[in-house]
Amino acid sequence: MRDYYIFKFGRMKRKEYLLNLIETIDELKEESKRGVPILVEGKKDIESLRKLGIDGNFITVSRIPFFEVADELVKQGVKEVILLTDFDRAGNQYAREIIKELEIRRIKVNKTIRRNIIRYGHGDLKDIESLYRYIVRCYKKIYL
Repeated sequence: MRDYYIFKFGRMKRKEYLLNLIETIDELKEESKRGVPILVEGKKDIESLRKLGIDGNFITVSRIPFFEVADELVKQGVKEVILLTDFDRAGNQYAREIIKELEIRRIKVNKTIRRNIIRYGHGDLKDIESLYRYIVRCYKKIYL
């Protein structure tokens, strides 16, 4: 009976989380195709996103002061960005500071995609660079 319960409720929930995460990745792809820049911390984040089929305007922000990132985006006429910093304490702090700088300059920050990746990562996902590996691992657990 216990195995049935785990399969029925545990697995189904994992499957739903994975499907929602994939849906979020699809939304990210669409926004990227619209030309919305994606702010990430490093090159490995970009590699992971590219493996997921996301091509677009990636901007690496980890070694640049927040105000310089914001000023450059204003100079380029950017009106909206997608923020994908890591999900640890430092990444959350970094996100708050970038959001503040961008919103002061009236650049809309899409926080929903990052929030959904965190939610559907079910607490197991710590950063963007491991997103591809995480999805592959979850897929194998559920479907193979």
